[in-house]
Amino acid sequence: MQRKRLFRISLGVMIVALLWLFFAPGRGIFHLHQRSKYLAEIKAQNQGLVQQNSDIDRDIERLQSDEEYLEQVAREEHGMLKDNEMVFDFNKKEK
Repeated sequence: MQRKRLFRISLGVMIVALLWLFFAPGRGIFHLHQRSKYLAEIKAQNQGLVQQNSDIDRDIERLQSDEEYLEQVAREEHGMLKDNEMVFDFNKKEK
């Protein structure tokens, strides 16, 4: 009878210890798994930002050194014109 009771108590303690190991707040295996997924997401975001930053650096370099590209960007994105240049709009206006 004593052995059975001791076995049940030790089994209960082991189960509680295992549950604590898996779900301990801040240091359990479940928390560790969540943190590793979060870290992977942050690394992916970081890689995207690094790529975006290098694209912007190339664009800045090209704007500083390539006059034709600078003119193209000024015309397409900012609607700028050369001196003595006019724009005619042939689109039909709706009434």
